[in-house]
Amino acid sequence: MRLYIINSTELIPAVQRQVRILDFAPLEAKAAMNVMGASPKAREILVKEVEGVGKFSYPILFDKAIHPTVTPGPKLDDINRLSVQKVAEIIETLASQAPRALKLKFEPGIITLLLGFFPSLLAKESLQAREHIVDAFNDYFVSRGHEEGSAFVKAHYQHKIDQGITGRDIASFEIGGVVAIMSNTIPTAFWVLYHTISDRDILSECRKEVIACCEISGDTCTLDITQVKASCSILLSILKEVLRYHGIGTSIRIATEDHLLDGKHLLKKGGIVMIPGIVQHTSIPVYGDSVNEFQHRRFVGSPQRKRLNALAFRGFGGGTTLCPGRHFASTEILAFVALAIVRFDFESTQDDWIFPTTLNANMAGSVAQPDHDVEVRVSLTTSGLAGKTWNVVLSGSSEGVRILDEDIR
Repeated sequence: MRLYIINSTELIPAVQRQVRILDFAPLEAKAAMNVMGASPKAREILVKEVEGVGKFSYPILFDKAIHPTVTPGPKLDDINRLSVQKVAEIIETLASQAPRALKLKFEPGIITLLLGFFPSLLAKESLQAREHIVDAFNDYFVSRGHEEGSAFVKAHYQHKIDQGITGRDIASFEIGGVVAIMSNTIPTAFWVLYHTISDRDILSECRKEVIACCEISGDTCTLDITQVKASCSILLSILKEVLRYHGIGTSIRIATEDHLLDGKHLLKKGGIVMIPGIVQHTSIPVYGDSVNEFQHRRFVGSPQRKRLNALAFRGFGGGTTLCPGRHFASTEILAFVALAIVRFDFESTQDDWIFPTTLNANMAGSVAQPDHDVEVRVSLTTSGLAGKTWNVVLSGSSEGVRILDEDIR
């Protein structure tokens, strides 16, 4: 098998324009088969050919089915609003009692499952955890809980039904979403919080931004997460810098036929085309001599600052592999960090903050996971907001989080 690595920023648009010739769907279907543990019939549905769509129609039509529910607007607002409420509840719990440790066993074995390399021997715990997750989703669907779910849940369920997925396979097909959420959102939230609280000056800057979004009336403080998304430019810059600095994602496609890329480079049928995000994120021509430093204000817009080449930011992929859930994930992360930094004070349990290594990061994710935990002392804030009753809302907006050029209108 031939492997083609795209390191040139200028060639990225040429790759992304060839949606079906350089296609992600075959690889997506293969990975889904190994991870989900679906039945032989369901596997056939993943790769079946549909007139007007082509082969691997399930993942292609899936993106179209869910797109209206994750695009900025009322349907996404409904999902975000529930997410923000859950985040607020977690923060409230942390404020009233010591945190508990939670160990997730499924994600560490994801590489073995993705490759399909003797998972029963090498990923036993992951297989067991997968069965527990599928059991829970199966109970949910059998009890018709999805009928009370969000527009996204309903669209996802209806797509499976329309494509002929039945029985327990309906639950198995949810595993892909669980993997995406767990393997990327959690480490991203970790790094955004770490970089925000481990530097007093940065923490002070971000707190001022978030407090400016608060409406105080007597003993009640109301924080609108829509305002946080629109107004907290430094916090948003930290999120983008985390995706750049800690990003390890690679966009992958397969050549479905011989193709002369950009009229110069012959890609043979069956070859794998890869766009490593880390190559773009460490580009000196784009990010300058500070490319190997974490700069929390790197993405704060300024008339005096040269605009960065948008193609060299691969935080959520690009082209047809652009993450459809980026607005939801970004809102969830910003809500968590914003609430945490105005509700709590943080102090390292060590003499100084120790930056975690990422040498053992799981390459299945788009963001490198830390090799070890970071211990901190968390106490209720002693600022002027101490003792307030918190009300967290999301007023809604037709605009998403401005992460990519595609998100800025």
